[in-house]
Amino acid sequence: MHIILDIMYSFLYYRTIAKEHYMKLGNHIRKLRFENNEMSQQSLADAAGVTRMTIYSIEKGKFVPSTLLAFKISKALGEDINTVFFVVEESQGGK
Repeated sequence: MHIILDIMYSFLYYRTIAKEHYMKLGNHIRKLRFENNEMSQQSLADAAGVTRMTIYSIEKGKFVPSTLLAFKISKALGEDINTVFFVVEESQGGK
């Protein structure tokens, strides 16, 4: 019974936190492409093995890449993954 109460408490605590904070993945892909000899979205897509629309969607924050794709994009840009991607934390009201 104690374990069930711990699980329920954790769930309620997480839901309370989730209501107060919102996290999303930000990126500097567009900026880094232009710093990298004005690399096109298509060139980056080819290097990462995805479509140009995938790169566009990631740049605009409409799509969150898998970990592997994030590493491929970072490698193609010649940058550390922490330079390309970052976490943005906002309050729920700040969406």
